[in-house]
Amino acid sequence: VHFNWNNRLFQTQIASAASIFLANFFVFLGVITPAWQVAEDLDAGRYVQSGLWSYCQTGAQCWYIFSDNLINYYEKADVCRFLLLLDCRKKLLRTPYFFGWHYAVLVLLLISMAFGTAAIVSSLLGVWKPMRLRMTTIIYDVCVFMAWLLLSIGLAVFMINAEMLESKYLIGIKNHFEKTYGYSFYLAGLGMLILTFSMMIGVLLTTFVFFTRGGNAAENAYLEQQRQKDEYMATQRSQINSTQYYAPSKGTLPRGDLLSVDLRSVSPASSAFLPHSPGTHGRFIPVDNGAGTFTPTTRHFYSY
Repeated sequence: VHFNWNNRLFQTQIASAASIFLANFFVFLGVITPAWQVAEDLDAGRYVQSGLWSYCQTGAQCWYIFSDNLINYYEKADVCRFLLLLDCRKKLLRTPYFFGWHYAVLVLLLISMAFGTAAIVSSLLGVWKPMRLRMTTIIYDVCVFMAWLLLSIGLAVFMINAEMLESKYLIGIKNHFEKTYGYSFYLAGLGMLILTFSMMIGVLLTTFVFFTRGGNAAENAYLEQQRQKDEYMATQRSQINSTQYYAPSKGTLPRGDLLSVDLRSVSPASSAFLPHSPGTHGRFIPVDNGAGTFTPTTRHFYSY
């Protein structure tokens, strides 16, 4: 893998992965924090934070959506009009911790982050696997769009239900208090805004890959590199298979030139030099005479 920071395609790939990572980070912070709706209960002197899966208030323990007895939990009483006893209505005496749509929004945001993670992986695979650049670009476009769509739907569901009377107000001991959007909601909204820019980067990445020479050049360079590597390995294998060593013999050099042969000049070329086999004789070889020089000597080898 060659990291060319001056390449526009490479810069776009890194920017796409970084932007989605940042978006997922803000959405994750929004999901794990409880301040999606906040209110000040002046009757009890407490600050209430209502999240997607946790409900916290000052001076008391937090409640979680995973407890079955807290989901859609209502305390109501029959309120009847005077002299119209049959015209009775339910009045909410205490704000429930969680509604069914809290769970729906939580699931949508978790799936959105999963698609965002898949988009990050596909973008980085396009860097490491140029041969798969077109396929990874298509996967990136689909995943980033699905992440943005699910996140947008989740936030829209939250905003619509948060404006309902049963969700908008906190019922206190004597009065009721209006809930406002907390920082957790705005963190998720910031993540959606960053995902919008990620989709724009995806359009730019798709243009580079499919409609410019840069995308084809990346694949062609990868293919050319692989072709050169295969040719080099094939050449090395053929040389190893055909290489044998030889030394000059009496038939190849005159008697006077044999003394001047540098034995270090033995090179791979042919199969002229082979080990002596039993029964051969008369081979002409250079022999050290003890004075540091070589003299031609004929030795006979006999087998019995």
